[in-house]
Amino acid sequence: MLSYEEQTKKLLSKRDALEKRMREDSAEIDKINARLNEMQLARVRDAFGLDQKAFFELVTQHPEKLLELTAQSTVESDTEKAQDSDEMDGQTSFFDKKRNPYED
Repeated sequence: MLSYEEQTKKLLSKRDALEKRMREDSAEIDKINARLNEMQLARVRDAFGLDQKAFFELVTQHPEKLLELTAQSTVESDTEKAQDSDEMDGQTSFFDKKRNPYED
């Protein structure tokens, strides 16, 4: 059986290894998040048909134009596409009363 000092040293060593791995994983997550942000900006930039420099100028120097462009957009959300005649069965919220299918 290991002494208390040896057990403590062993646990501290494991903890140090885990902390090092966590720092490395955190750095990797930061790199992935940065790449995701770049891709999202590129998608928006492409939607406006602008190159990187023109998009940066639009966002930093002319944000009011960006607001105008987005206001003129004809993007439909999924909820706008839903038909009014679509019937939703089942509970949609904890606060909504669930419809009884056997009730007439």
